[in-house]
Amino acid sequence: MEFIVDCLSEWVIHMRRKNGENSTKRIIRAAGYGRVSTDEQAEEGHSLEAQEEKIVQHINNENWTLIGYFCDPGYSGKNLERPDMKRLLSEIERENVDAVIVHKLDRLTRDIGDLYYLLKLFEKHNVQFVSITEKIDTSTAMGRMFVFLLGIFAQWYRENLAEEVRKGMEARVKKGLHAVTVPMYGYERTEDGKLVVKEDEAKWVRWIFDQYLQGVGTTFIAKKLNAMGISRNRGAKWDQRKVMLTLRNIHYIGKVHWKSSTADEHERIIRDGEHEPIISPEIFEKVQRIIERRREGLMSRTSYEYVFGGIIRCGKCGSLYKGKYNKLSKKSGIYRGYVCSYNERYGSCDAPGISERKLTKLLFDTLRITTGSILSTFTDETTREQLNERDEIEKQLAASEVRRSRWQRAYGDGLMSYDDFAKRMREEMELVTELEKKLAELPRSVPSTVTPEEAFETLKNLKENWPYLEQSTRKQIVQSLFQQITIKREGKQWTIIDIKLA
Repeated sequence: MEFIVDCLSEWVIHMRRKNGENSTKRIIRAAGYGRVSTDEQAEEGHSLEAQEEKIVQHINNENWTLIGYFCDPGYSGKNLERPDMKRLLSEIERENVDAVIVHKLDRLTRDIGDLYYLLKLFEKHNVQFVSITEKIDTSTAMGRMFVFLLGIFAQWYRENLAEEVRKGMEARVKKGLHAVTVPMYGYERTEDGKLVVKEDEAKWVRWIFDQYLQGVGTTFIAKKLNAMGISRNRGAKWDQRKVMLTLRNIHYIGKVHWKSSTADEHERIIRDGEHEPIISPEIFEKVQRIIERRREGLMSRTSYEYVFGGIIRCGKCGSLYKGKYNKLSKKSGIYRGYVCSYNERYGSCDAPGISERKLTKLLFDTLRITTGSILSTFTDETTREQLNERDEIEKQLAASEVRRSRWQRAYGDGLMSYDDFAKRMREEMELVTELEKKLAELPRSVPSTVTPEEAFETLKNLKENWPYLEQSTRKQIVQSLFQQITIKREGKQWTIIDIKLA
């Protein structure tokens, strides 16, 4: 690359002399700009002092007026988000600058898109750009062309370097080594790059997982941590996003992983790491299931103590029953109940509400006359029907995609007229829309891991101890057993018509 730069530089100088150009035609207001990234601080010739010295010397030699020197120490050239760069651009837009001088082009930017933007801005405000090392000057057409050529090389270098970094991280993960480049809460990095458990932080990682398993939401967990004065790395506060990232981080079960930002999720590499886990795989898996169920609307997403929040569905319209409460007298306490969402929000369903006390009795009474084996039939039949219907719709959608692809090829090869092609595609897309609507209306679920026998035995014990349990404990147990309970009232009689285990 240096050979190309030298050759092009000599060519530009030759063309300037040939055309009789003179760089000292007039005195202009000049601004110098310097930059070093952290990795370049110690490199010879890249120091801020060396850049400033050469820029000021060049300005004096040209008999220009130095109106300011702008510099950004410790900033990358991959974008323009730099304090002094912004100041410089502001001065240019105020028409206070006639020339910008840098020691080397990549001090200005390493991105060809940003380079194009800067040159257009310079052109708009009649600003001359000079790079001392490459001996270029944008006051000529040849100089502008040269800047673009060097910008392309600079971007190629940065992208090639990024690709090598990605390859290096991928190779590390395949060997079971972590690819973490930032501090990870719960661990500290040794001098040889290994992760070691930091117990004073690891105990709070375990606490976060425990709280979430108890039904506490991520926002409330963050508030509790901040209220207790438990800070994250470098004293940062917790928020909902950071709590969720902690709950999803597989490093805490002793795994390492890597996926480039351009790859699909199925391409993620996961290996056993060399570091000690903080969380057991069993607890981690339970948390992932709860996250998935909450995301799919199959479980309460809030920290409110509604035992059946997010799992009760209306047997008439299929919508969720949502929790509601009223404060009664001091003696009576709080009334908790559930109402059909479509009834309350749109008035499109006439299903009545039900109290939590009556709903709890309904569940226990249903199981009192039910054995584990009957519960299995009770839950599996509906699930099997839903899965069969889903499979059938997905098969029809796949077949439709094949038909549309075949018609497109036929039309492209001239074997089908446009009118015939348009008619078939219009009818087919109407069918696809209808099928996708049916698919979206099917109840969502995740595979059950609780067996009917386990649920039956747990609920038998739960009924005996129900009066002595805290509301949060009741909620935790019920939500861990069920994904969905569908209820319906016929006359004055409530019944459970469907149960989907967690």
